[in-house]
Amino acid sequence: MNISKNFILYFVYLFLFGICCSIFGNSIMAQTTFDSLKRNSNLDTSYQPSKKATLVTEFAEVKISGFIQPVLYWDNNIVLNNDLFVTSEIPTTKITDIDFQRFHLSANQSRLSFNFNFPKAGKRTTAFLEGDFLSSTRGLNSFFRLRHAYLTFGEFVIGQTWTNFGDVSASPNTLDLEGPNSMAASRVPQIRWSRDLNPRFNLLVAIEEPKGDYTALDSANPIRSAFPEMVLKPKFTFNGGHWAVSMIYKPIVYTDKNLSFKKSLPGWGLTSSLSINLPDKRENHLLGLKKRKFNLFGIMGNGTQGAVNDFAGLGFEAIPKDSTTLETLFYAGGYMSFSFVMLKRWSSTYVYSYLYQEKPDSRSSIFKHSHYLSGNAIYAINKYFSIGAELLFGAKANYDDTSGRALRLMGVVRLLF
Repeated sequence: MNISKNFILYFVYLFLFGICCSIFGNSIMAQTTFDSLKRNSNLDTSYQPSKKATLVTEFAEVKISGFIQPVLYWDNNIVLNNDLFVTSEIPTTKITDIDFQRFHLSANQSRLSFNFNFPKAGKRTTAFLEGDFLSSTRGLNSFFRLRHAYLTFGEFVIGQTWTNFGDVSASPNTLDLEGPNSMAASRVPQIRWSRDLNPRFNLLVAIEEPKGDYTALDSANPIRSAFPEMVLKPKFTFNGGHWAVSMIYKPIVYTDKNLSFKKSLPGWGLTSSLSINLPDKRENHLLGLKKRKFNLFGIMGNGTQGAVNDFAGLGFEAIPKDSTTLETLFYAGGYMSFSFVMLKRWSSTYVYSYLYQEKPDSRSSIFKHSHYLSGNAIYAINKYFSIGAELLFGAKANYDDTSGRALRLMGVVRLLF
C-alpha cells in the first residue's frame, strides 16, 4: 500500500501548528470540555439548566436531565437515512429521471440522562447513564437506546462512553446528530485511565471493546479478537484551547466458513485536533459577538474505519482480496469548524469535512471520498427552550466513477430539562 505524501505532509503541518499554538497561544481564552447532554445545544453555557441535584439520598445525589426534541427534515432526493445525514449512504447510481423531495418529522432524538454523585465514597466517585429513542433511523419503531453507561472512580472510567480515539471535545455544534463524516465519535465499552501530569499536559491510556467491523470471507462470520483495542492520547492545554493527539492499535482476526485457519491483520489510526477560542476584541463586542471557536481535526489510519462516523458498520476495515485473504484499507480526512455566539441568544456553527479511502484490489464499486458541509443558526428563547435550523450538503464518489449529492434542511425545537 502506498500512502500519499500529501496526507503525511498534512499531518506534519497540523502537528507543527498545534505546537506553535500551544507555545504562543497565551492570549486566547479557555474552552469548556465536551458534555454529551450539551451536544447539539446552544453555545452559550449561561443558557443551560441548573446542575443542582434533583434527588438527594443518604448515599447519592442524582441529577435527572435531558431534552425533548422534535425535528423536521426536508430532503431534495432519496437520502437513505431518515434521521442522520450520512454521506457514505448517498446513492451514486440514478434510480429514476424523476426528482423526489421528502418530508420527515421525528422526535426520537429526545434524550434522558441520570448523573450520580457519591460524596461519601472517598475518592471522586460518579456514574452516568444516558439514552435516547434513536434505535431506528429509518422511520420504523423506536425503542430506548443506551448511549452512555459508565462509572468514574478517581482517575479511572469503566463502562460505555465515547471512544478515546479522536477528540469529541473538538466536536462542532451541529444540529445533525451524525456530525462531520470524518469525525471519530463511536461509543464503546472501555476501561480508561487519565492523569494530569502537570497543569498543561494530560495523558490517557485506554483499552476498548474489539469490534469486528470488516467484510468477512464468503459465508464466514466476523469474529472478535482476544486482544482489546489500545488507545494512547496525550493532550496539551494552553490559554484558550487545547491540542490533542490520539493513537489506536487494533488486531483484526478472521477465518473462513469452516473455521479451518486463523489469520490476523494489524489496524492502526492517528488523529490530531486543535481547538481554539479566539480572543475577544472591541469590534466584536460592538457587534455582539463572543465565544468564537475554531476547531481543526485530522484523521488517518488503516483498518480502523469502524470508529469513524460515516464508515461505522460498513465493513470497510478489511475487504476480501481472494478466497482466503483479507486486505486492510487506508483512509484519511478531517474537518474544520467555526462557531460563535451573537447577541447572547443567537449561535451559529459552520463545518466543512472531507473523508477519503483507498481502492481495494478486488472491487471498484466502493466508497472513494465524500464531502460534508453544514451551517446552522440556533436561538435560545429562554434558559430551557431553543429553536434552530440547519442546511446540510453532501457529495459522494465511488471508484466506479459513479457519484451522488444530497441536500437537507432541518428545523429543530428543543426543550431542555
